[in-house]
Amino acid sequence: MPTTTERLLEAAQALPEPLLGEVLDFAEFLRARHARTASGAGGLDLLDLCGGLEGSETFQGAPELIQRRLRDAWH
Repeated sequence: MPTTTERLLEAAQALPEPLLGEVLDFAEFLRARHARTASGAGGLDLLDLCGGLEGSETFQGAPELIQRRLRDAWH
């Protein structure tokens, strides 16, 4: 029975060059994610930020009021 590495190599050899680039990108992403997780320096995930603005004064009130506050903040 072939190893995972052998199976991956066989699958990669059957792919056209543009798809190999995608496979390489994904492999590098997985390696970086694993290294970040292993080092404990993962930082915040996007899901950690969910719901973080409901207590903000800027986002209280009617949608028109929120829009006006946001617009005024940029002028």
